[in-house]
Amino acid sequence: MSRHIVWDWNGTLLDDLHVVIEAVNRSMGLLGIDPIDEDGYRDHFTRPVRSFYDSLLGRLVSDLEWDRLNQGFHDHYYTLVPAARLAPDATEALRVVEEGGWRQSLLSMSPQPYLEWMVAAIGIEDFFEVIDGLSGPTGGTKAEHLKAHLAKLAVDPSGAVVIGDTPDDASAARHVGAAVVLYDGGSHHLPALEEVGVPIAHTLLEAVDLAGRL
Repeated sequence: MSRHIVWDWNGTLLDDLHVVIEAVNRSMGLLGIDPIDEDGYRDHFTRPVRSFYDSLLGRLVSDLEWDRLNQGFHDHYYTLVPAARLAPDATEALRVVEEGGWRQSLLSMSPQPYLEWMVAAIGIEDFFEVIDGLSGPTGGTKAEHLKAHLAKLAVDPSGAVVIGDTPDDASAARHVGAAVVLYDGGSHHLPALEEVGVPIAHTLLEAVDLAGRL
């Protein structure tokens, strides 16, 4: 049985998809781009995030457009996100992991100061040995960050399970040799997750249960 859970934050523990879409639409509005709905977001979202905008617009975004979209998104997101809440069974899932004697940590592609602030504001920071966000540019992929995260914790990847909501979470886990469970509650349609070929959970409690079987 695996003994360490690496949790994703946005779209997994934090139910913030509606906030993300609103921030995307506000940032695109600055460039005169039409808004999208939840289906449109899930149809196109990918990492690196710049490729998401390429897909959404059907062309390559320029460097200037990318800078404005990325900065605009984060400015609006941080204004809106205090209204977001945890996924319905997030706290219960964290408690099940803790009571089962597993170690658990949090790894996000969000900037470190925001991540620490939000996790503390919600009051779940004590569940995690380490809370890792980004200290550099946003918008990349998770693989190298996961490698550094596990090294910091001295966790053998073969004993770790990543729980996240994107194919990028699965790619990162495969990159380091960890297992993964994808949660069908975030940024992608279920068929896109099924194409990855890993276990899929519809609740976080189910994700924890599946992690214990890997």
